[in-house]
Amino acid sequence: MKKLKKIAAAVLTAALAAGTINAFAFENAININLIGISDYSSHYVEFSGVRPTQVNGYTYVPVRQLAESAGMTVSWDAAAQTAIVSLTANAGGSPVQQYAASVISTIGGYGLELSPRDISLELRLNNTSATVRYNFTDTDGDTVAIGKNTALDSAAILIDGTLMIPLRNSMELFGLNVGWDQATLTASISIPDYVSAPKGLSIVANYTPGAASAPDYNAIPVPEPITVPTVPEVTSVTVAANDPVDTNPALGQYLGRFKITYYCPCAECNGGWGNNTAWAGAIVPGQTVAVDPSIIGKLRWIYIDGIGVRRAEDVGGAVQGYHIDVAVANHADPSLEVSYRDVYYLAE
Repeated sequence: MKKLKKIAAAVLTAALAAGTINAFAFENAININLIGISDYSSHYVEFSGVRPTQVNGYTYVPVRQLAESAGMTVSWDAAAQTAIVSLTANAGGSPVQQYAASVISTIGGYGLELSPRDISLELRLNNTSATVRYNFTDTDGDTVAIGKNTALDSAAILIDGTLMIPLRNSMELFGLNVGWDQATLTASISIPDYVSAPKGLSIVANYTPGAASAPDYNAIPVPEPITVPTVPEVTSVTVAANDPVDTNPALGQYLGRFKITYYCPCAECNGGWGNNTAWAGAIVPGQTVAVDPSIIGKLRWIYIDGIGVRRAEDVGGAVQGYHIDVAVANHADPSLEVSYRDVYYLAE
């Protein structure tokens, strides 16, 4: 990456010396210069319509034109008023995609078998916080997101119907350098000399589109749950990079970090078994979980961080190893997402 940046810097220096920079770079307007981002050269983003501008001292740029010029993609979730800017991690792609691949490889898989996919930034209109996600794909083809929510100096806004994002905040969340030349009113975006893993990351929920419809919870009757053991009140365990496992005895015996999925008594989820479990009669949403009995014992009570107390009452052909399928009333609930959580046996 150091070599790529030096090449780009040399191109920019030569262009300045020769006076070959595009004429519009010196107009009385804010310009955006990409240095070794989409290729090994330096070039200015040509904006049509709304141009970059400053609002309350912060430089704003039209998100779509900037993203496309930099080799990123952007999608707009109208229901949630949120833009998702994505940068593919590709070791054989453009310089910035190679850089993304290098960054995401430093994060690792948190002990999981994961393949890097992309880096995404979630920017909600008029909201001074953003979520950055380093997205991976696990061996089942599911997305695993490692990231964090972070505060912004300024929020995404609309100008003449065009979504504008704060330039410095947004590009720095991708790990890119942002410079400013007051003499030419030019902001530059470049790849840093060194690659390092961001701080404060943890496994986070995948992005859920705001247009998802509410499920019909009355579709399947929910049996009365049986009495569960009393569990001491504990603080939810936060899974972060290289953090030790919380061995607080109140949580019980630590079993490991499990992939958490969801199923319900419908034919799609439970096939010919209907509303029946392998070991305990009817499925009880909010209580029953399916497990691999070689990992979690039959009818054992467990505590799943962030979900609560459940009992191992079922098995499934797709539930193998460190994987737990949690019974719910309706698998179509849009809040149910694949996640990875710490799991404990309850003290007996």
